[in-house]
Amino acid sequence: MLALSRLMLALIFIAAVWLDPVQPTRSVAATYTLLIAYAAWCGFATVIAFRSWWYDFRLARLMHVIDIAIFTAATYMTESAFKEFSSPFIVFASFILIGASLRWGWRGVLWTALALVLLNFALGLLMHSLHLSIDPYRFSRRQGYTIGLAIMMLWLSTGGDRASAPRLPEPPGLPGLRHDAIMTTILDHARTVLGATGGAIALADGEEPWVEIMIASGDATRALRVGPGPLLTEIEISCRPTLFDGQRHRQLWLDTDGMVNHASERHVWHLATLCEVKEGLAASIGAARGPGQLLLWGIRGISPDDLPLLAQMTRDAEQALDREDVAMLARAREVSNLRNALARDLHDSVAQFLAGTLFRLEALRRWIREGNDPDTEIVAIKEALRREQAQMRRMIERLRLGEKGDRRTDLTEELGTLLEELGHHWAIETRLDAPPGPLLVPMDLAHEIRQITREAVANAVRHGRCRLIGVNLIQDDGTLKMIVSDDGSGFPADKAHATPRSISERVEALGGMLAIDNSARGVTLRIALPERTGA
Repeated sequence: MLALSRLMLALIFIAAVWLDPVQPTRSVAATYTLLIAYAAWCGFATVIAFRSWWYDFRLARLMHVIDIAIFTAATYMTESAFKEFSSPFIVFASFILIGASLRWGWRGVLWTALALVLLNFALGLLMHSLHLSIDPYRFSRRQGYTIGLAIMMLWLSTGGDRASAPRLPEPPGLPGLRHDAIMTTILDHARTVLGATGGAIALADGEEPWVEIMIASGDATRALRVGPGPLLTEIEISCRPTLFDGQRHRQLWLDTDGMVNHASERHVWHLATLCEVKEGLAASIGAARGPGQLLLWGIRGISPDDLPLLAQMTRDAEQALDREDVAMLARAREVSNLRNALARDLHDSVAQFLAGTLFRLEALRRWIREGNDPDTEIVAIKEALRREQAQMRRMIERLRLGEKGDRRTDLTEELGTLLEELGHHWAIETRLDAPPGPLLVPMDLAHEIRQITREAVANAVRHGRCRLIGVNLIQDDGTLKMIVSDDGSGFPADKAHATPRSISERVEALGGMLAIDNSARGVTLRIALPERTGA
């Protein structure tokens, strides 16, 4: 567009000079010769710009110098203090500064503005020394306009990227389960923004030796996996956003300051070779999971102006991939926590209940052998099974729905009922010592304490052969203290310093503390839990 704008500006200026009867002020033949030659050069530059992005970039500095020279010459040939012709000064100055901003950023604007101001000042001194007509007021005003315009262009050039692409849309699916959907979204978005007919994205896994590739061409999309080789090596080397011509070994790349640089050394683009692409855009994707590369081809009117857009899209792709990896890790952790919690619940309730039931059935068998009536014990076992079935249903419902809201329950009442059931089930005596009145705690905390109590009682009976278990509850400034003691034989000598795994995991998950006193007279568990917990 710069080349086309330059051509239109040259043609309009020739027409303006030709239509004005008093122009040009000086050297009529030289003026028309210079302007026509400049217009022809602009036409040639326009053809080059549309046919070769490489030569358009390489000729950019030469074109810029010629523009400044023609600007100075045109001002000289049309300037007069006694004629009302509108000088091209401001129009040419604006075009030159805009071109410098688009191609070289704020540095280009700064050096171009200095050149324009100094050349205009030198031209004014020359015309004054030659006693040529010049309006000092108009001369000073133009210098001020140039400086003001340069300051505005400097501000615009330092305001960030010169191009802005639409943000990457949110991929469909649940976070943590949409890796392929994100790759597809990145490709579709990049192709839409840059008008590419095809694209490919390659991602290496930091823990595996292969590269995942997704290729989209037209309406077709395919995925493949490539093992170790030159492609993996290339992806692991960071690559700035690059416009390349693999057949002619030409490259334009965007540096960290937003400046476009050129290179003409031989470079094999392995992803482009895999996709049978000779010309296109490529950039590295530096995701946390592993490096990658984005490739686009079939872009009509491809130019260095596409590089800032590509840079922004790779940044968006990196952020989307990193967010997905974080969600994947969080989901994996949630699944692991749920699996561990479910295992603890099954161990502390079902497994221990079944172990107790086996004890009761063995005792019942001996009772029958002795000629006693088993009916009462059978009814008791049936009731215990019915209660355990209800407990399992509550557990399943809790897994399905979770705890709704900040519901609370009376822990004293729940533990009293539970200890009574456990006493009957294990044929032991149980005691509960708790503060008077209701002891309200969150439902999830009450569930964890019930499971801790089940495990503690089962361990004391099965391993310590206890006959009495006491539970003491104490509320102390936001902390719930629980002391579970038994009159069993304690841990065996070879496991004197052992810690009950299920209980310790629950206490740790709740953010609490566990201390164990082990002796031949029994075991005492001292547990401190925060009353407000998200477990």
